[in-house]
Amino acid sequence: MTFDEQKDYIRRAYNLGVEHAKSGDYCSWYTPRLQMAYDLGCEGIGLDMEKEVIGYRYGNVPSGASYNYAEGRKELGVSCAYLEGGKEIASSIWFSDREKVAVKGLLIAETGSDDEPLIIPLDMDEQFDF
Repeated sequence: MTFDEQKDYIRRAYNLGVEHAKSGDYCSWYTPRLQMAYDLGCEGIGLDMEKEVIGYRYGNVPSGASYNYAEGRKELGVSCAYLEGGKEIASSIWFSDREKVAVKGLLIAETGSDDEPLIIPLDMDEQFDF
């Protein structure tokens, strides 16, 4: 599946979340990335569908949203230590013993608990359930 096709599915899930927030409906998704997009739409959190970014993180990319163990909750998306051309967050020192991985994705308008950039990855293999 191409990046444009993936973005289209993500856009559709996000827009459905926006609609469901207005009507009070709710649904869930088998596909983690679509669930992230849908939840962002429901919560009124922006997602830049036009700008693809390259984020760098330490360790494997999770299949769903990153988990904040210090606060005991999931993040809004996949956390990155920094975006290409940007400054690395200070707390990434705790994970720098892991392999650094580049991830292409869509930028979420809010940051994670340590002010890390959050994205919805585009370059993952998964079955879409739209």
